[in-house]
Amino acid sequence: MNRIWLTISLAAFALSGCGSSPAPREVEGRLRTQVPAFVGKPGASVHGERLLEREAVGKFYEARQYRSAWPSARSAGDLLDAIRDVDADGLTPSDYHLAAIEKLTDEQKTAHDPAIQADLDILMTDAVAAIIDDMRYGRVRPASVNPAWNVDPREGAPPLETELAKVVGSDRVRTALQAERPRHFIYTGLVQALAQLRKIEDAGGWRTVPPGGTLKVGMRNARVAALRERLQATGELEAGRPADSLRFNADVEHAVKLFQARHRLDETGAVGAETLAELNVSAASRVAQVRVNLERARWVLGGLDTDFLLVNLPAFKAYLIQGGRNVWESRTMIGKEARQTPTFRAMMRTVVFNPDWTVPPTILAEDVLDGMRRGENVLAKKQLVVLDKNGQEVDPGSIDWDSATPDDFPYTLRQNPGEDNALGRVKFLLPNKYSIYLHDTPSRSLFEADKRTFSSGCIRIERPLDLAEILLSGQDDWSRAKMEEVIAQGDTRNVEIEHPIPVLIVYWTVSVGASGEVRYARDVYDLDPPLLVALSRPRSA
Repeated sequence: MNRIWLTISLAAFALSGCGSSPAPREVEGRLRTQVPAFVGKPGASVHGERLLEREAVGKFYEARQYRSAWPSARSAGDLLDAIRDVDADGLTPSDYHLAAIEKLTDEQKTAHDPAIQADLDILMTDAVAAIIDDMRYGRVRPASVNPAWNVDPREGAPPLETELAKVVGSDRVRTALQAERPRHFIYTGLVQALAQLRKIEDAGGWRTVPPGGTLKVGMRNARVAALRERLQATGELEAGRPADSLRFNADVEHAVKLFQARHRLDETGAVGAETLAELNVSAASRVAQVRVNLERARWVLGGLDTDFLLVNLPAFKAYLIQGGRNVWESRTMIGKEARQTPTFRAMMRTVVFNPDWTVPPTILAEDVLDGMRRGENVLAKKQLVVLDKNGQEVDPGSIDWDSATPDDFPYTLRQNPGEDNALGRVKFLLPNKYSIYLHDTPSRSLFEADKRTFSSGCIRIERPLDLAEILLSGQDDWSRAKMEEVIAQGDTRNVEIEHPIPVLIVYWTVSVGASGEVRYARDVYDLDPPLLVALSRPRSA
């Protein structure tokens, strides 16, 4: 009898004392008081942790009448795993209350305190909200590191609290959060590349190739052994010990060409200064580069349809994607470092055959007016005519060029259509505030250059008629023959595209092809470092 009584007493103690969870109504009471207090308070914190998505979290709890969102310890463990998972996406787990949630989870195991449970509930919910938002749209606001960025991926998106409720209400939060990743092959490829690079970095990185003269096929040199190891580390050269590790043979030459292709270098098969510099970029630096480009991918890939035109500035390439397939690509020229082509999104609406060219303000100020003041006949050199506000041609000799300034210059400078027109024979209009468009060029030999930063901001494309033919396919008999006939006539012709297409002008120094091939590009505008700094700062609310 005494044994039975003792068993009942211990059970009652366990239910009411140490180790038991607080009653749901007690936690609800704390949430009902605590949550409305922080919603309208910028910089609000819980348990010393600044809330990251307080508005969405507040609406989430209000909709569920302040009931606990995390009633079981198992769900807390699942979320902790999900927070640690974000490292695979180049994000930082500690940004999402990881240490505080771990600490409160441990305290909850021994304490009967509704305050601890409420704090833990809020921080877990806030972590989920922040991860959802960062995975879908990026952790860093694009405009904070690139003032030219004109698209907010959050515009028109469902309210964050709606997606938050779906994820928190799922049976497996970790799986639900992983589903928030962009599902585009570019993003998946970057995640895989990051994992591979980190594995190499954790093993000590790759071997540096010592400096020296150009290495090429047929040579025997002590540096070739280091070159072999370096190429084996990233898979361009098959692992193994050759009969002569110092010999630069055909296998090494093939591996060097593959490395050069993956790094958008001239595929000579020889290791000169440029290739050597790329070989010796550290694994840690490549990890950082991929992290930066995962962030850029999150800015644009979430709401992307299957049809779009993408211009990757540092790769000097443009791609037309239809039905998820790459149907056209072209080499490009982009803005000089002093006149950088901005990254933005717009709709391509018009093809112009035989365009004329109106001199934009920057070129007017820095090239034309400065040149005319120096006594250079820039107008004749560029075949420009001067027009007044009524469109009537003006004699250049009647203008006082010494006193002319860009702010009060009352004329328009225009170059008529023709073979030597700066825009070539075809122009593609995508209305935007930067006056940027895609166009042909008479300077076609410049496409052979490795680094093609030649323009004043607009994007020159190598195969404009091929692009026009695809965009106007099935529209008013716009065959290739008709286009060439119109061009031969010499008159300007604007053709509206029946199905306008989104154009994304992006800056990806690491990208992934449709076949999964990861390719690197040089940071020609030096935009990677500021974004890496922004990613490394504590996440802001």
